[in-house]
Amino acid sequence: MSKYIFIILIVLAILFIRIYYENRVFKLTSYELKSDKLNGLKEDIRIVVLADLHNHVYGKENDTLIRAIEKVKPDLILVAGDLIVAKPGCEMETAISLLKNLADKYEIYYGIGNHEYRLKIYPEQYGDMYEKYIGELTKAKIHIMDNKCKRIKIKDTILNIYGIEIEKEYYKRFVTTKMTVQYIKSLIGNSNEKEYNILIAHNPKYFKTYAKWGADLILSGHIHGGLVSLPFLGGVASPQVEFFPEYDAGLFEENDKRMILSRGLGTHTINVRLNNQAELIHVVLKRSK
Repeated sequence: MSKYIFIILIVLAILFIRIYYENRVFKLTSYELKSDKLNGLKEDIRIVVLADLHNHVYGKENDTLIRAIEKVKPDLILVAGDLIVAKPGCEMETAISLLKNLADKYEIYYGIGNHEYRLKIYPEQYGDMYEKYIGELTKAKIHIMDNKCKRIKIKDTILNIYGIEIEKEYYKRFVTTKMTVQYIKSLIGNSNEKEYNILIAHNPKYFKTYAKWGADLILSGHIHGGLVSLPFLGGVASPQVEFFPEYDAGLFEENDKRMILSRGLGTHTINVRLNNQAELIHVVLKRSK
């Protein structure tokens, strides 16, 4: 064996180990955000964001993931969609079991991703899977945020939590469907300009429109960090087959509005991650003064 073939094999082995690792071990990514709208806070609000689990399991029955969440001691858990994989006959118990376990301790608000939405709009393919899934979550007193708003008082301040369920044309591959502020209003109404608005919006592509609508914080997923992340260039491809998408992962800002885009906890179909470790998101909301 020539030394060049040996070097190539070593490089391939390292890449394989890296891909294997990044699909099976998640990291905790934390953000601290301040706003004048939160000045009534007596203490910080801690939020855990779950996105794009896609039936992945960490430890026995996701006990590793649960322990990481418990360590954070969140006040709320917000789900940014796609905890399941939309395939005929696919199992949903992984997500149901995880959420039921967490719902015993925490308030959970579940935003709809394209995989949940697909179950809903194609009953000829998926039968009653959507009704069964949402039914189990509802029985566990999980708030399903399918174009809904919940106004909650927490730690002496008000949060408006919105969840937007956008239609299938906004997830089309190879094409971008324009989204307007009026479209968002038709789904969830007007934002409350005087209070802090959190919008759970699975597809980050429309960040600027969400910001114009009035969301102070947008929580998204869907992109899986671009699968492979390259230095200086970022994520390589989105599920809509857009190469080097504008938003791949991390914190983005637009006129004092912010979006946190999760790399997700799982993948599907193309189970590859490189320089793009799965992540659990932790957000701390703080008063600005």
